[in-house]
Amino acid sequence: MQHARDRVRDLTARSRLLLTVDWIVEDLNRFLRGWAAYFRYGNSADQFGKIIRYARMRLAIVIAKRHRRTRRFGWYVVAHASTNQLGLIDLNGTVAAPRPFKAWRERPNAGGQRRR
Repeated sequence: MQHARDRVRDLTARSRLLLTVDWIVEDLNRFLRGWAAYFRYGNSADQFGKIIRYARMRLAIVIAKRHRRTRRFGWYVVAHASTNQLGLIDLNGTVAAPRPFKAWRERPNAGGQRRR
């Protein structure tokens, strides 16, 4: 989780304020999709909720800094003024429960027979 927060912080750093918000959101989405694909198996819904809330907060800070307004203005733009949170993906529903008593992948053997 700390690595994910650090990466989101890097993607929304003050040094990137000159980039358009669309580019920042695109970079955030690319990272969040990869992170979610890796951690989607198991009990990770709480962590997904935490990281997406953190990404929204950092995006609100970027918008507030770009417009030289308060963080409240940034929250308003992300949550209410935009119909889709400026294109930021939502990680709800990406968790896949692992199947008990079944291998993660079925590997075929060289002889074409089933393993026992």
